[in-house]
Amino acid sequence: MARFFTYENITFKRHGASESLVVGGDIVNRSGRNYNSVVFRVVLFVKNTPVGSEVVTINGFLSGQTRSFEKPIGDLEYSKIANSITQCDIYAESAY
Repeated sequence: MARFFTYENITFKRHGASESLVVGGDIVNRSGRNYNSVVFRVVLFVKNTPVGSEVVTINGFLSGQTRSFEKPIGDLEYSKIANSITQCDIYAESAY
């Protein structure tokens, strides 16, 4: 499934007035299929160590459609981790 979706414009920001880290971006459905629901896993790394992970669910994901998302990542604090993130992996875990 991973080759059927692309990920663009990935950003990290502070959640409002709190210190929570929020990851956001766009996911493009290039599969040629419409999906009722797709579950994506977002994993953040510092060097080769995973430091946070969350699930993003997109409902009603049509072929060719681009959908934006924003998701707080666990208990990560923006000021302590945002500048240290070296990699953000996103992959589809399930779809129907």
